[in-house]
Parts: sequence; C-alpha cells; structure tokens
Amino acid sequence: MKNKINLTKLVAMVCALALTPVFAATTIGTLASNVVGSFAAIGALMTGVAYLAGLGFGISAVFKFKQHKDNPTQIPIGTPFALLAVSVILIFLPALYAPAGQTVFKSTSGAGGFEGEGASTLPGGSSS
Repeated sequence: MKNKINLTKLVAMVCALALTPVFAATTIGTLASNVVGSFAAIGALMTGVAYLAGLGFGISAVFKFKQHKDNPTQIPIGTPFALLAVSVILIFLPALYAPAGQTVFKSTSGAGGFEGEGASTLPGGSSS
C-alpha cells in the first residue's frame, strides 16, 4: 500500500515538473500559446505509439500464426488475422489524420495533423 502511495506521489511530481513550462506565463495569452505549443509533442507521441503498437501487434500475429500451425485446435485462425488487422490499422493510422481532417472540416488549412519541429517528416504532418 505504501509503495502505491509513493508511486502516486512520484507520478504527480513528474507531471508537475513537465507542466511547469506550460503554466509559467505572465498573461493568459502566453499561457494559451504555451498550451497550444505542447500539442505538437502530443501529436508526435500519438504517432510514435501507433507505429510501435502496430509493430508489436504484427509480431504477435506472426507468433499466433505459428501457434495455430502447431496446434490448430488450441488457437483459432481468427486470432492471428484479427491481430494482423489491428497491426495494419495502427501502422497506417498516422497517415489518415490529415485526410480525415480535410474530409471533416472541408479545408486543407489546419485540418488534421500537427505542426512543429520535424512534423513534416511524419505522415500526416504539414510540409510548411
């Protein structure tokens, strides 16, 4: 129980330290600018997590195909195909952000994706 409390305190301190630059503003305008500026990091994090999770699901699908080959009664064939489908969706998800935003908002300016340093090299990032 004590370890959970210490872990909670540690997570709270890390979050407070991470958010300190965002809230260290003298006016509401600079505060809003800092918050909006941190969205680029969130977009890059979402893209990276989607790629890594997609690769993980792909690797697990390969292993499930092998398990099905070894013992087809224990592992149904739908399991590796479902894992493979999730893998494909997660790998191609970052490339769908900008087209989905353009479809929903009917414009190309600011629809979908994110901006920031290095964002143009990622799928869905703007090339400005």
